[in-house]
Amino acid sequence: MLQFEPFSETLLIKILPYIRNNRSLCSELSAGCIYMWRNDTDVRFCLWNETLSISEIIGGQTAFSYPVGADPEGMIDGLKAYAYQNRLPLRFFAVDEEILEKIRADERLAQAMWAYERRWSDYIYLAEDALTFKGKRFSGQRNHINRFKKLYGEPNIRLLTEDDRRSVTEFMEAYEKEHPDRQTLEKHESEQTKNLFDVSFSLGLYTAGLFVDDKLAAFSIGEISGDMLLIHTEKALRKYEGAYPTMYSGFVRLIGDQAERMPKYVNREDDSGDEGLRTSKMQYHPTALVNKYLVHVGTPAAKAVPGTVLAGGDIVLTEIRESDKPAYLAMNTDVNNNRFWGYDYREDPGITGDLTEDTFYESVLFDMRAGDSVNFAVRQSENGPMIGETVLWNFTPDGYAEVGCRLFPACHGKGYGSRAFALTADYAERTLNVRVTARCFHENAPSRRMIEANGFVPVRRDDTYVYFERKTEK
Repeated sequence: MLQFEPFSETLLIKILPYIRNNRSLCSELSAGCIYMWRNDTDVRFCLWNETLSISEIIGGQTAFSYPVGADPEGMIDGLKAYAYQNRLPLRFFAVDEEILEKIRADERLAQAMWAYERRWSDYIYLAEDALTFKGKRFSGQRNHINRFKKLYGEPNIRLLTEDDRRSVTEFMEAYEKEHPDRQTLEKHESEQTKNLFDVSFSLGLYTAGLFVDDKLAAFSIGEISGDMLLIHTEKALRKYEGAYPTMYSGFVRLIGDQAERMPKYVNREDDSGDEGLRTSKMQYHPTALVNKYLVHVGTPAAKAVPGTVLAGGDIVLTEIRESDKPAYLAMNTDVNNNRFWGYDYREDPGITGDLTEDTFYESVLFDMRAGDSVNFAVRQSENGPMIGETVLWNFTPDGYAEVGCRLFPACHGKGYGSRAFALTADYAERTLNVRVTARCFHENAPSRRMIEANGFVPVRRDDTYVYFERKTEK
């Protein structure tokens, strides 16, 4: 069986040849991105028969990178066996269009579902455009660079060394003062930028800075993969007018001089849903956007029929509708009510940009399109207001799915949750043809009573949860 080893810098250096020879355009499969987000995604590596696959936790569940190396076909069989033996869904992350077509054509990877989120799409540019910004469409960038030259003279851009550590530290302190209202993801990215600089030399990354009067005004960190330059970090201080386009153009030119040949493309990564950043990146006229798919193979969710309505007594389950957006936002941001759901939106790294009525609605649609879950709105009539949610998720290749249920506090203690839970469990068994499991916190006595009342029995426990399986037929 395949073995996935926990992240270490030594292992990352070992797999660099596989990463650098990978034809994928997805930034997630680069050394810089792997290092920056290693702790958030529990990165692990598997080298087998001169072939590499990476595992990460995506959306709370394990996902794998599509194998690269000498025997990707053989490793697909190994990943299927690994997922089955470890009761893991077989999911692939950072899948571009080319790999998606391979998966769709592979009979071993049948019953697949997939989805992508626009906010994580990478922006691809022509390196040639960055060198001169020729043409009318780049007049804004040229004007900004000319403004920089007028104010500060000819740009002084050079590679950084370990001796520049203090300059980078001072720059990041100034940058953070200029951006006091950063969101959680932005703060985390800034911290990881500092860490990435520290290892950039051992990982063979390119780090360069734009200096004004011996002070760092902007800097970038990137790496070359195939014929593409990936830029992991682009930061400039606001007080230096025109620093961003000046640094970008100069960095591409510098890397072209340092590398064996000028890369054809530049990947400036995603915009994380930030509207201002999206506007800025679009103004540089990308030649393509790389949509990165999450693919779930063999998911029972493929059997779910959109628009399904389930009814039982005074409870009706329907799809979550656009009209439910305000209620769904309120449900997901009720910290006290969600404590036994195991969720706090304030700690969710997946929330980027401003929190709106679309935030959670789009997230649940993505999960369903990707085959990771089947979600229902709980109502008291088919056209009544949403009073709760049930979900089937955590699908395993040996035929299990987990059931969850939550209601607004005003609806607690009235039996609605138990009936909605039963409808969902029955649907899972009869329509999706899976066995159902559930779990609850040790201290959540009401949930335990609801679960056991629907034919579930405890099978194990850990420090946090009691786990149940449904043993009786309903």
